[in-house]
Amino acid sequence: MKCLFPYLFTVCQKSFKRFGSAFMLLCIFVAATLVSCSKESDAPDDKSSTKEKTIFVYMPWTGASQNLYDFFMNNINDMKKGIVEQGGLNNTNLLILIANSIDKSHLINVTYRDGKCYNDTLKTYDDGAMETAEKMTTLLNKVAEVAPAHVYSMMIGSHGVGWIYAKTASASMQRRIAADRDRNEAMGLPITRQTRYFGGGAVQMNIDELAEGIRRSKINHLQFLLFDDCYMANIETAYELNRVTDYLIGCPTEIMGHGMPYREMWKYLSPTQPDYKNAVEAFYNFYSNYSIGSIAYHYGTISVTDCRKVDAMMGVLDTVHNKYRMGTDVGSALQVLDGYVPVIFFDFSDYIHRLCAGDAELTKRFDDALSQLVPYERHTEYYFSSLTNAGSHRIKTCSGLTISAPSKNSMVVSSKPKSHFYALFR
Repeated sequence: MKCLFPYLFTVCQKSFKRFGSAFMLLCIFVAATLVSCSKESDAPDDKSSTKEKTIFVYMPWTGASQNLYDFFMNNINDMKKGIVEQGGLNNTNLLILIANSIDKSHLINVTYRDGKCYNDTLKTYDDGAMETAEKMTTLLNKVAEVAPAHVYSMMIGSHGVGWIYAKTASASMQRRIAADRDRNEAMGLPITRQTRYFGGGAVQMNIDELAEGIRRSKINHLQFLLFDDCYMANIETAYELNRVTDYLIGCPTEIMGHGMPYREMWKYLSPTQPDYKNAVEAFYNFYSNYSIGSIAYHYGTISVTDCRKVDAMMGVLDTVHNKYRMGTDVGSALQVLDGYVPVIFFDFSDYIHRLCAGDAELTKRFDDALSQLVPYERHTEYYFSSLTNAGSHRIKTCSGLTISAPSKNSMVVSSKPKSHFYALFR
């Protein structure tokens, strides 16, 4: 409603001469009652009516070892700072599910009033994660019920290892990874959001189950799905999710334990129409200047994948496979983007270019499809790993997505038979 007070006051002035002071006082009283010119900070924005957009943040339990709970709390505080700095939630809901133990999680509605953010706990679950498609569907239906909107987006904070399937690592490999991480932490290296599978040591969820949970829910389809986890920007994951989200935001390498810089990125991701380009720039600028104490850790990679363009890329990859066979070894010079031994994640573009070396027409088709598939990407000069091959590693090329096709890692070998992506290249 437009501001009524100036108009009514003018009417009152003109009427005063005719009807005297009694009418003047009555007119001012009516104007004060009808006025709706207050700023958003003067009124609550937690009404239950349908808003344009709901952002749902999912932060499951991440295990007793390398737990991310404190980082999650910092992430939530940064979101709130972003909300305060832009003067409120505007036409967006913010719901958060955060687990503080393996068997306890809380669904929270974040509201904004008088320049501050508040938590309203809507429901407590005797479950620290929704690690099955059925549980995820139930959870998302609850989100749709309590925060109805025209558009839904989702942010997932956890550990991650890309598209790799749970329970594909041998016991000996699991012990080695855990030992390497403990060694690196003892040496004073910071932790990243990396561990076995999407979720954490105690919470393991496969990407196809996440996709099925979204698809079956009342939400059904997302505007964007942001993974605040390691290794989630890969072509295999983009393929798995392309029917349930328009955009995939994630990191092709490990991300520091701090996670996404939500304070800086919030104003770009929260509007009804996100500004993906500036969200990526905000991430890059943050990690280009990031430090822990007095030690600089200028490591960060991020990309935005337009999942609506996945089908076009798959058409190109079908031609690539028919001519050159996806999975063919292309040599040791291939750009590595992880800390695993053997390597799991290689740069997507570098692999295809080496596989199709000398085929100018096909590589151009690939490059054209990739420019549509990954409209925004930024990376620092080095990436950081807290795994077996720990420390900083030079990035010669980074397309924003990785691929595991030529990997000999046992987790990849065991996961490929289950993968919908690799089923297309058998």
